[in-house]
Amino acid sequence: MHAFLKSYPPCTPGSVIVKGQHVRLQHSATRKWLHSHLHKSPLSGKQEVSAFGGDGGGDGGDVWAIDWDSKHKQWEQDTKIRLKHLDTGAYLYSHTAKYGSPIAGQQEACASKDRRDRNNEWQAAEGVYIPVMAEAASKPDGSQEEL
Repeated sequence: MHAFLKSYPPCTPGSVIVKGQHVRLQHSATRKWLHSHLHKSPLSGKQEVSAFGGDGGGDGGDVWAIDWDSKHKQWEQDTKIRLKHLDTGAYLYSHTAKYGSPIAGQQEACASKDRRDRNNEWQAAEGVYIPVMAEAASKPDGSQEEL
C-alpha cells in the first residue's frame, strides 16, 4: 500500500467526526477522490476541483479538513460545514453558473479562499445518523449503568 494512504485509513462507519478532522471523499460510482490543485476552474476562474485517482491511489490534493462555525466539537446532524483543502487553504465552493457543453446544465464545483461565502457551506442531506451514546459502566454486581 502507498505510504500516503496508510496515513489516511477509511473512517469506521458510525465514528464521530470532529472539527478539523482530515478526510478524503470518494465518489461511490467512479471510486475517484475529491481533489484540488492550483489550476483555474473553467467557469469561474477560481481554483479547480476534480475527481482524481482511485482505489489504491491519490495524493495530498485529496485531503480536506472539516470545519464549521458552531462551538460544538463534533459534527452534528443539520450543521452546515465547510471543507478546507489542506494543500491550498481554499474551501469547496459552488455557484449557480452552469456549463453549456459538453455537460449542459451541470454546476461547477471549485474552491475559493473566501471562508465567509455562503457558497462554500455544505450540509449532509442523506445518510445514516447514529446518536452518540455514553459508554456503559459496570456496576459491582456485573450489571451495566449508563453514564
